[in-house]
Amino acid sequence: MVADADKKELDELFIDQRTVLVRMLARVVGCASLAEDLAQEAYLKVAQALPSREVRHLRAFLYQTAQHLAFDHLRSQRSRRRYECPPDDTAQVAAVPTPLPGPESHALGQQQWQRLQQVLARLPQRQQRILLLHRLHGLTQGEIAKRLDVSLSTVEKDLRLALAACLKGTDWGRSDD
Repeated sequence: MVADADKKELDELFIDQRTVLVRMLARVVGCASLAEDLAQEAYLKVAQALPSREVRHLRAFLYQTAQHLAFDHLRSQRSRRRYECPPDDTAQVAAVPTPLPGPESHALGQQQWQRLQQVLARLPQRQQRILLLHRLHGLTQGEIAKRLDVSLSTVEKDLRLALAACLKGTDWGRSDD
């Protein structure tokens, strides 16, 4: 913690310089209430730093700390504006994808799911199994070949045929969207 003498000196300096410090910060950040907050934050940072370092010019250190805080704030605001859109920009807001599908997307998804199930039901048993092991369980083609005791080329061929059937039987393979 700050030594009593250092704390007393900092307190007196801050009380004496607070108005000038806030005015200087307000010119930098353009907002009096923000300047007040930054001045208080500068006081706290200086108080925190005093026990671990020798400060010969406390007034300069306080002003420098406050100025750094103001510049950091301006930098973060500039950075934030680069990635935010104004709240009244409905075109940008509408372009953001939503986590839940709308009713049309949900109905379309259900139809595609039903078509995929129909296609899978028509596939030979081994092709179904290879496709599920590869796509659903994430097994490599080599792992599937070992598990089913078939050649790697058989797995490759069956997987290719199963995927082609799925694309043909659903509208996923069409590019007219």
